[in-house]
Amino acid sequence: MFGEAFRQALRNMEAHRRRSLLTLLSISVGIFSVSSVRVFTYSMERSIISRFEKLGTSTLYVHHFPWIFSSTENWEKYFRRPRISLLDYEAVRNGLSEEAWVALRYDRSLEKISFRNHTEETRIVGVTEEFKRVYPLEVKWGRYFSLQELQQGIPVAIMGSRLAKSLTGSENASDAEIQYGGKRLRVIGVLRAQGSFGGDFDRVLLVPFSFLYRVRGMGRYQGDRTLLVRAKNPEALPIALLEARVRGLIRKARHLPPRAEDNFTINRQDALLEQVRQISGYVETVGLFIAGFALLVGGFGVANILYIAVRERRSEIGIQRAMGAPRLFILALFLIEGTLLTLSGGIIGIGLMGVLVVSLSGWAASEGLTLAVALGDLIWSISLTISVGLLSALMPAWNAAHLHPIEAIRTGF
Repeated sequence: MFGEAFRQALRNMEAHRRRSLLTLLSISVGIFSVSSVRVFTYSMERSIISRFEKLGTSTLYVHHFPWIFSSTENWEKYFRRPRISLLDYEAVRNGLSEEAWVALRYDRSLEKISFRNHTEETRIVGVTEEFKRVYPLEVKWGRYFSLQELQQGIPVAIMGSRLAKSLTGSENASDAEIQYGGKRLRVIGVLRAQGSFGGDFDRVLLVPFSFLYRVRGMGRYQGDRTLLVRAKNPEALPIALLEARVRGLIRKARHLPPRAEDNFTINRQDALLEQVRQISGYVETVGLFIAGFALLVGGFGVANILYIAVRERRSEIGIQRAMGAPRLFILALFLIEGTLLTLSGGIIGIGLMGVLVVSLSGWAASEGLTLAVALGDLIWSISLTISVGLLSALMPAWNAAHLHPIEAIRTGF
């Protein structure tokens, strides 16, 4: 019985090709929209999580601002806090010299650098000896700083990929000489492109901290400073214990009384990672809500075409019922037809999504975003199309199955 219902459903779709095609398109647009939203949010979350995993969850970031604070908190309170100082850096480095790598990052924004007749404003980042240990960077052209260059503040620099291209016109700017703060800097390397989702070093100029300190100084509110601390052996020095040790060393260096509140914040990757997951969930919810309207329109289209089909085939349904066809057969006939329509449209929509992923994969990779399709999302999309088909066809199928045979034959002509 269900085999015959399936064959009749295919014949009915074949007989009304144009109508079926329009319905398929409306469903495919809906499934394409929903699938694309899920692929983007899944890929975004995986790319950001991959970056965090690369940096390591055993790294602490000490700053005057917390990464996460509630809207009720006064940001001016954090702004008035003292910045990370050389005293803080030395206290933590000396206190954890055998157990952790400690680095100081000193950022100065909107700094002017020149190459020949071209001048740009960019962010200068000064780093200390162990920065690469706590924040791994990949150099594509040239090399990283030597220990001597970092310790002595030799005027050398490493460029971000986009900065190198925009300033010098070449991706490989190694050995180029640039001007900064009245000093000549020799470019010794160019970082591999990270993209918007891979980090924040594509448009920066990396220099030894001691050089930047000598050229610009480090006043009370000058620049942005972050102390990075990473355990050499996370099993021997868990993140919670490392945080407690760092807090104690900085409080001691700043002579804070036992009951005084911390005037610094120790940030951790895991807290930020949880916030990223929440934001990704919000983005997906909003995206699916918007894309769901397209799918809803497609579902109404399927229901509408089946209502029209029931009206047009009343006499046929009446004859089938009069010849002994059970109501279940008529119900299955229209349910199968609706499911075939949405499933075909869903497969087209998933195919379009696949084409989009392939066509954008190169651009996404340059932005640090690896587009990926989860198997669970494919199964979810197919299940969604079948569900939409069954729900859209349910009422028309129910009406068709409950038509009185004689009344259907009489009103069908």
